[in-house]
Amino acid sequence: MVDYKKCALCPNNLSVRNNTKEHIIPNAIGGRKKTTEFICNDCNNNLGERWDAELARQLNWFSLAVGINRERGEPPKQIVQTIDGDRYWFLSDGSFTPEKSTYSEVDLGDATRINLTAKTMDEAKQRLKGIARKYPKFDIQKALNELTVTTDYLDSPLHLSLSLGGPDAGRSMVKTAFAFASECSIAHEQCEKALEYLLNPNLQTIPFGFAYLSDLVEDRPTDRVFHCVSLHGDPKKKRLWSYIEYFGMFRLVVLLSDVYNGPQKNEVYSIDPVNGERIAIKIKTQISEAEFTALMVGQGLDVDKHKAAADYALPIILDRGRSRTLERTIKEAFEHAAKQLGIKNEEIVPKEKAAEFSRLMMEKLSPFIHHLVQNGRRDGRS
Repeated sequence: MVDYKKCALCPNNLSVRNNTKEHIIPNAIGGRKKTTEFICNDCNNNLGERWDAELARQLNWFSLAVGINRERGEPPKQIVQTIDGDRYWFLSDGSFTPEKSTYSEVDLGDATRINLTAKTMDEAKQRLKGIARKYPKFDIQKALNELTVTTDYLDSPLHLSLSLGGPDAGRSMVKTAFAFASECSIAHEQCEKALEYLLNPNLQTIPFGFAYLSDLVEDRPTDRVFHCVSLHGDPKKKRLWSYIEYFGMFRLVVLLSDVYNGPQKNEVYSIDPVNGERIAIKIKTQISEAEFTALMVGQGLDVDKHKAAADYALPIILDRGRSRTLERTIKEAFEHAAKQLGIKNEEIVPKEKAAEFSRLMMEKLSPFIHHLVQNGRRDGRS
């Protein structure tokens, strides 16, 4: 007899040709660990990727803000808006650029003055080429040599959505719990609540709920946010459930089975989404029956606990953003000074040019320092 492994989501047998390595936490939000013998390649492409894409879309601001690393590509840029109504593209390196470029022409009689701002240097070069085609006498080389990058910093706070949900994102979250259970040697059929939800798009009851009635993580790290997925099997209560957290902010409990008869289970997988490093997280497994029931019927949101989650996660994320901005600004300042003084890459700055090199670096660093000072005053910090 041959023991065939079945795909969890369809009747296909898993084989060398159609078996797939499925990320337990989607790689699109920084997940690393993969499980095999879970779903086939068709289900991964047709269902899993669609569900994970929607979850990644809803969490994209957080992915951009902390600078996650993916196996392929980067988080896509997205439009963000300040409370003053200004709109910017938020880029994968943590920087912002205006949503739209500007272009204007002023007729001076014997000449035409052109004002141009572009979102990127590459776009500016393309626009200048277009101007040269329109005005043959235009000195494009002179204009290219005079191109400059201006750095400004946002003075108005950004609008930020702290919501997560919908059918596809919900199925991605349940799939994460299900995949981790499979990785922990739980048979697919023992996760009947997850299977029912994933396979029936018209199912009215959902096997998960947001978990903001108590903090289920013990001794949270204070210097970084994390993703985690846990698995807890209790044959006495006949319950198999999972706790999931994204970016230290989005927290939910998934019920995989309420007729569980397998072994006792308590497993946790948690990572830093920035670099994929495993971190030690301990999950509280003793949830009262009243709390668990409340979570499963959609009553798992305590306003104060939800605010506490935001107060925990957002300062860490914003500090990460400031650190990335500082690193990027120093790098740009160094490159600016080196270019102005004709110093080649990896060449040591000559002593006679050190003072001028420092002055040129400060040209780029000063706006950032001024921005930090102004923000510190507004926040009441020194």
